[in-house]
Amino acid sequence: MELLRAVGLTGALVGIVPAADPPSATDLVRRLDRHRQSVLDFSARFTQTYVSGSIGREITERGVVFLKRPGRMLWKYQRPEEKTFVADGKSFYFYIPAERQVIVRAQAGERGIPAQLLSEQASLLEQFQATLEEAPAGVKRLRLTPKKADPDVESVLLDVDAGYRVRTVRIHDAQGNQSRFDFDEIKENVGLQDRLFRFDIPKGVEVISG
Repeated sequence: MELLRAVGLTGALVGIVPAADPPSATDLVRRLDRHRQSVLDFSARFTQTYVSGSIGREITERGVVFLKRPGRMLWKYQRPEEKTFVADGKSFYFYIPAERQVIVRAQAGERGIPAQLLSEQASLLEQFQATLEEAPAGVKRLRLTPKKADPDVESVLLDVDAGYRVRTVRIHDAQGNQSRFDFDEIKENVGLQDRLFRFDIPKGVEVISG
């Protein structure tokens, strides 16, 4: 379930920066907001790395992701195990073929990072404090800290490129768990069809309401 929560929190949907400067961080968030409002859909390859805070176990998975506003996501995990995570605007579906099991839950009220990036809200600044941190050449790094305590999100680091695309998302929660998403082969506004985000529950699988 930790991996499911991490996906729900992340996506899609990414130079050396001086020490945190609130006006500069605020300006970067506003530029990121303007860019995400201009992006109707998004696709990319992703690498997800999850580290458990309790046992230190590290899991790395890879696949492709498709996002479309408002509120649609499809994460297709390809390695090492096939899994599918779909949000159709009303419900979330998490399907593991090897386990013959689908987890379903309502999408209404979702506050996760991908939901924030796909929503119509004016700015991430409504729910997060933003500061800048040092970053590798070619990206700027934002640290987002929830304004209200959140057990699923203690802080989020976003690496943003010169085109204001999110390249890396790192999520830390209060239990010490860490999830990292790296995106490449990013494509924007390619006209993804709604049917891509429709999930038909396979016959004979166990359905769990989560």
